[in-house]
Amino acid sequence: NQNACPSYETIKAEFAQIKKYTNRVRTFSLSVCNEGALALRAANELGMNIYLGMWIDRPDTFDAEMAALKAILANTQQGSLDKVDAIIVGSEVLYRKDTDENSLANYIGTVRDLVQPKGIPVTTADVYYEFPPVVVEKLDFLLMNAFPYWEGVTADQGASTLMAHYDSVVQSKANGKPVRIGETGWPSGGGNFGASVASSANQKLYLSNVLCVTRQRNIDMLYFSARDEPYKAGVEAYWGVMYSNFTLKSNL
Repeated sequence: NQNACPSYETIKAEFAQIKKYTNRVRTFSLSVCNEGALALRAANELGMNIYLGMWIDRPDTFDAEMAALKAILANTQQGSLDKVDAIIVGSEVLYRKDTDENSLANYIGTVRDLVQPKGIPVTTADVYYEFPPVVVEKLDFLLMNAFPYWEGVTADQGASTLMAHYDSVVQSKANGKPVRIGETGWPSGGGNFGASVASSANQKLYLSNVLCVTRQRNIDMLYFSARDEPYKAGVEAYWGVMYSNFTLKSNL
């Protein structure tokens, strides 16, 4: 909810809708609205795994996220922490130039020192070409984002474009570390970008093709996103596999 903090009951109810289609969720902040602790609790009660994201666009937000992470670790039993797939230190911070690569590497190292004794992996999520060696060195695995829609390709070229980016990260960025896909998707409406046409049919085509190829190649993928976000402008509102009320889109 962009206007007010959601209650625990709301988060759990939304996760229950998501669980009809996947057993994993990803969040983007720990401290805002106490989201990390509430989301982890909901995921555990529903038997879901979770990627806990930390939003670190400035030094003060990193401090707030670290305080929230320490509180989660202090107040959560190890059995519940076992449902955490990873801590994601930042979302596209290098792409947005929110911080520099050395500062990001230091943030990741600080988090890793804290959670490694708990057996929790650490990564960062960024656009596929934004993984400098100093950052990769600190990661347990790479979490790459790629949206072929924003490259102006046709929907039937989308999955092959995504896989080309994935292979480039494996070959030239990962230094032997595992690579997962942290965000990808196709909008069902809101406008076109070059040859990329936002439509229900193209969203279905892209989703189907990407699911097939990632399963065939045993690639872990997080699809963006669970539901539409109508408070966003233009095409940004239509990336969900569900409508904003968490009803599955009719063609999917």
